[in-house]
Parts: sequence; C-alpha cells; structure tokens
Amino acid sequence: MTSDNSASLPEVVTEAIVVIDLVESTLTSNLFGWYSVGRQSLRDLRSLINEVGMNRGLRCLKSTGDGYLLTFHDAQSAEMAAVRAIAAAFELLDRIGKRNGEVSEERALNLRCAVHLGEVDVVVNDREGPHVSLAFRLQEISRASLPAALNPIPPEHFPLQNYVLCSEEVAGILSRRAPDCQMLSIGLLKLKGFPGWREVFRVLPEEHPPDTALRAHSGAASGVPTGR
Repeated sequence: MTSDNSASLPEVVTEAIVVIDLVESTLTSNLFGWYSVGRQSLRDLRSLINEVGMNRGLRCLKSTGDGYLLTFHDAQSAEMAAVRAIAAAFELLDRIGKRNGEVSEERALNLRCAVHLGEVDVVVNDREGPHVSLAFRLQEISRASLPAALNPIPPEHFPLQNYVLCSEEVAGILSRRAPDCQMLSIGLLKLKGFPGWREVFRVLPEEHPPDTALRAHSGAASGVPTGR
C-alpha cells in the first residue's frame, strides 16, 4: 500500500452508534405540511439531541430524512460511550415527553431508538461501516419482526413508539457498567445482511443508566473521589 493510499483511508474509531427514527414523520408532513410542521419537528429534534449529547461525547449528528444518525465517543473507555449513548437517549425521550405536553398533537414527536457499539469509518459529518448498518437494522425491528424470531416476547408487548433497543454487545456493557439498568430480551432475530441469530434487548425506561454512574466513571478515571 502506498503512502498516498494510506493517507486517503478514513480514520477508524470505536463509537456508540445511535439511530433515531421519527415515527410517522412522512405521514405527518403529508397531512399537515412539511413547511408548517415537518421541518420544524426535525429542527426541534435536532436541537434536543444537541442539548442531551453536548456533554456526553456526541461526535456525529447526521439527518437520515426521517430521523438522525448519532455517534458517541469516549477517549478513555469505548464501553462508557455506550452507557453515555443510552443515558442520552432516555433524557431525549424525557424531554420530548415534556415538549409533547406543551404543543399541539400534530407537532408531537415520537421516536424509535436503537443503540449499538462498534468500529466505524469516520467520514465528514457521517459514519460508515457494517456496525452502522447493524444499528439501522436494529431500529427497523417492529412487532412484525417477532413471529420470525426465536423465543420472542408477545408482539403486543413490543411498544409502538418511544423506546430504546440495543444490541447484545451494548446489553453486555450495561450489565457490567450500569448494573442497575433493566433490560428485556425481545428474542433472537435474523438481521438482513448479517449471518446467524442476534439477541436484541429493550432497555427499560424505569431504571436507565443515570448520569451519576457517568460521574462515578469520570471521577474514578481522574482520581476524584466518587462519594461511595
């Protein structure tokens, strides 16, 4: 490989990858107008994402048309990037819930979120690679996916909106780094383009990783007492 070819290769980093889908955004825009409702909804969502991600290592924020692709980075611990991503996703849902109580029904935001961790190619304002594709496959899971799964939960137990799914890699990290986090396996599924069966988890909102866990990690890394 020549030095020129080497220089042209993108940087490869391990990041938490989050795919956020705005539920029924196309239908809402068609019914109430892109300029009247749709555009402002996406701008509001982008603003809220920036707010919750600002201090949690948010590095990429790319529009996907009906939502956003995000990545989170932690220079000291790749695993903590996943914990931060989960915390950001739940704070985002909390803020959106409050916002929805203050706006008209057609302006309400409802989300589907999926979180994975893996190596990605860093492209300007974007990320590429199979781990990004896997995160998108997770986000695409719905009630209709469950009849083909192994050991699935009943389809009626799968929420329609405002939830967080994660890969088995992220579930393992949460069990180690945020043991108070509650997760529910929704079954083993085959994801398009990926071999074998993959267990997928729903992270439950009641006990999502609090920022106290993140502060404890930061304190331990810097030698600052955490109060435990």
